[in-house]
Amino acid sequence: MVAMDGAPPPGAVRAGPGPAVAEPDLGRLFAPRSVVVVGATDRPGSYAAQTLLNLRRAGFAGQVAGVHPRLGEVLGVPCRPDLAGAVDVLGGPADAVVVATTAATVPDYLAEAGRLGCGGAVVFAGGFADTGDDAAQRRLVTAAGRHRLPVLGPNTNGLVSAHGRAPLWGDPVVLPGDDPDPAVALVTESGSAGLLALGHRQAQGLHSVVSLGNAAVVDVPAALANLAAAQRVRAVALYLERIPDGARLASALALCARADLRIAVLRTGRHIDTGRGRVLDALLAEAGAVACPDVHRLIETARALAGGRRTRRGPVVITSTAGDAALAADLAADAGVELPGLSPGTRAELASHLPRTAVPGNPLNHTTGVWADAGAMARITAAVAADPAVGSVLYVQDEPPGLHPDDSAEWLATREGVLLGAARADAGVLVVAGMPGQEPAGAVSGLPAALAAVAALREAAPDATRLARIAAGARRHHAVPTPFRPGPLAEHDAKAALDAAGIGVLRHAVVPLPDGDADGEAVATAVALAAAQIGFPVTVRLSSPGSAATPDAPGPAGGLTSADRVGRRVGELLAGAAGMDDLERCGSALLIEALARPGVALTMTAHRQGPVPALTVGLGGAWAQVLTGTRTVPLPAPPELVTRAAAALPGTATADLEAAGRAGSRLGNLLLEGGFTELRMTVNGGTAVRAQARR
Repeated sequence: MVAMDGAPPPGAVRAGPGPAVAEPDLGRLFAPRSVVVVGATDRPGSYAAQTLLNLRRAGFAGQVAGVHPRLGEVLGVPCRPDLAGAVDVLGGPADAVVVATTAATVPDYLAEAGRLGCGGAVVFAGGFADTGDDAAQRRLVTAAGRHRLPVLGPNTNGLVSAHGRAPLWGDPVVLPGDDPDPAVALVTESGSAGLLALGHRQAQGLHSVVSLGNAAVVDVPAALANLAAAQRVRAVALYLERIPDGARLASALALCARADLRIAVLRTGRHIDTGRGRVLDALLAEAGAVACPDVHRLIETARALAGGRRTRRGPVVITSTAGDAALAADLAADAGVELPGLSPGTRAELASHLPRTAVPGNPLNHTTGVWADAGAMARITAAVAADPAVGSVLYVQDEPPGLHPDDSAEWLATREGVLLGAARADAGVLVVAGMPGQEPAGAVSGLPAALAAVAALREAAPDATRLARIAAGARRHHAVPTPFRPGPLAEHDAKAALDAAGIGVLRHAVVPLPDGDADGEAVATAVALAAAQIGFPVTVRLSSPGSAATPDAPGPAGGLTSADRVGRRVGELLAGAAGMDDLERCGSALLIEALARPGVALTMTAHRQGPVPALTVGLGGAWAQVLTGTRTVPLPAPPELVTRAAAALPGTATADLEAAGRAGSRLGNLLLEGGFTELRMTVNGGTAVRAQARR
């Protein structure tokens, strides 16, 4: 694979079920030097015509040819009746083929593009899985796969390589004439989000916009894996409508982590598929992704992530008005970002640089007394940025649009002083506009976006090795042999599996359920003997594959305190089991168990219900009815992460969290290694009180 900026990627992989294989190489498609537009036309409003116009207006420096059955030229572009002829015009295979024809013709064009050695294709047409025609989409995938041709779409708005001046896009695109730092890539499953991003601030700061459409060939993991290799991309704005393949997504996120490619994410449908979505959110959180509520915040948070530095120290906010300072303090508190206090030495130095009306602090209002004084602003910023507690600078400045150059020079001089002072102190700096539409060049639009990025960059960098292990765990279950009959296990069998995995279970005994004609008194005697050996009080319950006890199922209040009570309980259970047939009795037993000690119980469920296997932790027993909420950790889950997840739940301050962390970690490993589809247990401390398993 060749990176879009010329550097080889760090081992991008396609990690679906089974062994990992290489992701499609998007290097030529993302940075084309030659383009063929199939279906070239000058018809106004058509995607083909608009693509040709976009390339011309953007100043695309490469070669362009078209495919038209009759015309030799369209909009000044040479055309031939077939793709092979258009490639001959270029003098070699096209890096990018834009297919702007009807759905029925697409597979043949893709097969031909692959045979000719073209670098990739963009397919505008709908009429595939988007309209329910899955067979048509399978034909497209098959045609592309013959020569491993990367394809964006179908049903896509296209691809804009802003850094390469190559807008392969079906709607009008205006690229900035001079953009010195195109560091943000947008990967979107919504074409409208791409349109909004390109229209926002004249696409300033965008390296590329990738509209995936149906994502039949190139999807989110493939796009991320390729972007991780791009030298100029520092942040990705990710717009998700679907839940991607989890193993491949985790592999791609590992590549992003290794490249320090920061991620902002906007995910729609959060209230529809909540179970699988929570696992996806947990995986993205492991990758350091910042969740955003709308497209504006998505783009601006990505911009702030691209421009910010990783530091554990807090930010200082500098403004020119008291109102901005007060608002910044509130917004920082809302974002969970602590603004560190300044040291006495910093305050003393600031006092010598600030106007007499200004008060040293954080946020710092430098007042208009030093407005347009670049030297004074540099000294003020250098002093505050050098404070031991400060790791970055947020300078809040709004510049009204349309200012006369003489007036705008004041805003520029003030900003440049801040940038110079931050550079002297070797501190990261973000210029932030509070009001959309009044952003100075290169600024972040909105303090909430900037503060969200600062909060993320204060955390430890995502662990690429852990993300790779999550990917491996997601692939592993496809290779684990499962010779057992699928379905729920009886609780006593589930407990045996937990015990073998090193998860402590309550002291218990198992007495097989007798045949229909067996003597119930003998069974009662065996149960009473087991109860006496365990020590009263105990619980006795039926353990059957067909009616596996839920982890939170309560036992008899206070337990059974004598052999007589145990005998009566056995009689009740045998009477209830009398209607079971031989198949239901097979594997069933009476489970005798010690009572759990008082304390906070936690329910832990290791499962495969999301894009990657995960462990979900919540409160157990009666507490679950009062204090709700769960935490999810992708598997494998190290004990410290399970402990941290449990500690984040309300009401767990008195629980043995470290023991629970060890138990939860082992439960997750058992799921990955033992061929299970779900394992559930309630733990008190680190001891399993209830257990449930499903193969």
